[in-house]
Amino acid sequence: MQRRWKALLMTLLVILTSCSGNGGDSSSSPTPNTPSDDPSVLNIVAGSEQRGVVDVVVQPWCAEQDLTCNVTYMGSVDQARLLQSGTAPYDAFWFASSVFAQLGDQNNVLTDVEPMSLTPIVFSGWQSEMEALGFVGRDVSIDEILEAVESGRIQPWVTNPTQSNSGATTYFGVLNHVSGNPDGVALTEAQLASSEVQEGISSFVRGFGKTPSSTGTLMRDCIADEADCRTMFTYENLVMEYNTQLVADGHEPLYAIYPTGVLAISDAPLGFLPHGTDADAEKRANFQALQAYLLSDDARADLLNLGRRPADITGLSLENAPSTVFNPDWGIATTINGQQLVYPAAPVIEEALSQYQLSFRTPSDVYYCIDGSGSMQGGGWNGVTRAADLLFNPAEAEQYFLQVSPRDRTTVEIFDHDVRGGPWTVEGDDPEQVINLRDSIQGTRPDGGTAIYDCLDDAVNFYDANPDGTRQPLVILMSDGQNTDGGTAGLDNIAALGVPVITIAFGGNADSRALQEIADRTNGAFIQTNDLVGALREAASYR
Repeated sequence: MQRRWKALLMTLLVILTSCSGNGGDSSSSPTPNTPSDDPSVLNIVAGSEQRGVVDVVVQPWCAEQDLTCNVTYMGSVDQARLLQSGTAPYDAFWFASSVFAQLGDQNNVLTDVEPMSLTPIVFSGWQSEMEALGFVGRDVSIDEILEAVESGRIQPWVTNPTQSNSGATTYFGVLNHVSGNPDGVALTEAQLASSEVQEGISSFVRGFGKTPSSTGTLMRDCIADEADCRTMFTYENLVMEYNTQLVADGHEPLYAIYPTGVLAISDAPLGFLPHGTDADAEKRANFQALQAYLLSDDARADLLNLGRRPADITGLSLENAPSTVFNPDWGIATTINGQQLVYPAAPVIEEALSQYQLSFRTPSDVYYCIDGSGSMQGGGWNGVTRAADLLFNPAEAEQYFLQVSPRDRTTVEIFDHDVRGGPWTVEGDDPEQVINLRDSIQGTRPDGGTAIYDCLDDAVNFYDANPDGTRQPLVILMSDGQNTDGGTAGLDNIAALGVPVITIAFGGNADSRALQEIADRTNGAFIQTNDLVGALREAASYR
């Protein structure tokens, strides 16, 4: 059985790599293509949601037109902040949805912005779970889902709204609903500040299960952890992609619901960024030709086969949609009634995302176990120090919605064969104390051996000595090597305590098997990476 599931997951990984990248907006640091001023080159920065469309639709068209289309994939927040900076060297921005497009384009620098396709956010779960909830074969209101969350009957997985578009779209849909707005009316700053809205959204987000930083991670880990992940909010097209393989493998499918009262859509807006150069006119003409093709009948069949609804359809009604993709047995509806959610103005989006991080989410009690052994010297430790500036420099953290909240508790231990630095603990978000965390990390130099499990024991001792039922405990453990010192009892002890551990295997020499086991035993998550800054940022999204 274990070998069968590994084969299934590997097949699904191939599907997502070829069709939709991460399936969501990864927060890892991007590796950009080098932009070109050549008029025959279009430099596009896109959310990873567009990877399948780029591979299947865009690149073949570009080749036919003798154009070079260089596409760099970035997470939603990274895209927005890059556009805000005014220094973006790209010709076009392709966001997952208008949420982050509005956030990034507050100065209205993009032109010709048009949605390229439509992807509803669905409430989905294993078919047996949805049947047990009584949600199969009928319309289900968002109020029914909210009641199930607030009563504790379900703990849906949702990507972190501050890092991922699918989570943000879900979040703004529920915010608009609890504000009492009718169709077509957007959330206002005054509504966001009201006690009714704050209480309503807080009771929803505190019922979340896991909050990964990307939809691809959510889907992959949910499939692998079927016992814990029973329901989720995700993209409609990913339900269809995964179900194709699940059914082929003889497994029950996921079932999708379009909650009535909240029709939240990712609309994939694509816009041109002029630079005031001689190449602008020709680049813009090529850009407009690409847009026209993506909206044409010629591209429609390919988009439908990828589970994307064309942007020009009325009322999300599809004619002649392939039933092998839009399968009604999976709850997939070719006709969806209701008015699409209207997203709020950019300042309200910014404030709502900050409030999620600072006020609405469950307060966290995070214990960082950072490998400070001798093998971390050089690139590994450089990554740690850069990540420390991102996570524990309030000005930097605020830019990426990674702030420590006033109700959080944060502890950092740097371990080698013993304790190399710390533990240092900060209660709340006092800027001076948080910056001291950064400075303490950056003032440490790696050396010595590696006692991974002893750090887990230190975390257990800390939680035992400092119990706090108001905060959600979480351990973030990263290592680049093998455990060389101490015993292994720390894993049994942290698992017995019931604290999830997010493990990061950095580099090719990390003991991936041991770190995966730690994540599995503690119902945490495992990250394999060569990008330590992105990995620590991703791990922090589980707060």
